[in-house]
Amino acid sequence: MRIGGLTGILAVSACAASAQENSGNSEAGRRYAHQVCSPCHAVTAEQASQRTIAIAPDFQSIANTSGMTATALRAFLQTPHPKMPNLILSPEQSADVIAFLLSLRDRRQPDTRP
Repeated sequence: MRIGGLTGILAVSACAASAQENSGNSEAGRRYAHQVCSPCHAVTAEQASQRTIAIAPDFQSIANTSGMTATALRAFLQTPHPKMPNLILSPEQSADVIAFLLSLRDRRQPDTRP
């Protein structure tokens, strides 16, 4: 009986964590990122193909980084970095940008290898 209860608690916890991971609005995040982040980052694939000088990694590369999770992105966005402006995002803006970044996962063009 205790094992069943523990299993139920773990399942509910996993569902709550999953819901929290995907709580942002990716379209709002795309608009915010385009407005604030695009001077240094390629926010869209079209922007990435037009860049001649890469100042910072493109968002698709960030999204496809091994081990990249909403938690990792949240920690990164809340930590100052020397080469980035000190952005102060509201929790909603942060969730939106994270949702947008994670929506880009696995959508990069395949490498052309022989």
